[in-house]
Amino acid sequence: MPRLRTFHRIVPWLAAVATGLIAAWLRYRLVEPATLAQACAAGAGGLRCALRAMTVVAFHSHGLEMVCGALTLLALITRWRLIAALALAAGAAGLILYSFETGAAALLAGALVLAPPPRSNGADTPEA
Repeated sequence: MPRLRTFHRIVPWLAAVATGLIAAWLRYRLVEPATLAQACAAGAGGLRCALRAMTVVAFHSHGLEMVCGALTLLALITRWRLIAALALAAGAAGLILYSFETGAAALLAGALVLAPPPRSNGADTPEA
């Protein structure tokens, strides 16, 4: 059972790292290269241009910011681990994909909710 508990604690962090890596790939391989932007403007890019256009629309329309903001509030209000894990992953993507203010808030909120509660050593209990 301890291994399963450890696995459940690690999965949200691994998902956030994977989301961050995907976001970094989107940013540095699809959005920023000038040669790909020119190829997409000329109409010769196919699937990569479609994915690039969706990524650009996601941060130009502030869609990622709204998702990060909503997940931040939901994670802090509900304290649900699933919402916190989603906030953590969205925050990682937001930090890399130009939504750093709300991305940082989502990452922090997810981390705070997912953090294990402090252990009590008995010294904090009042004496009767």
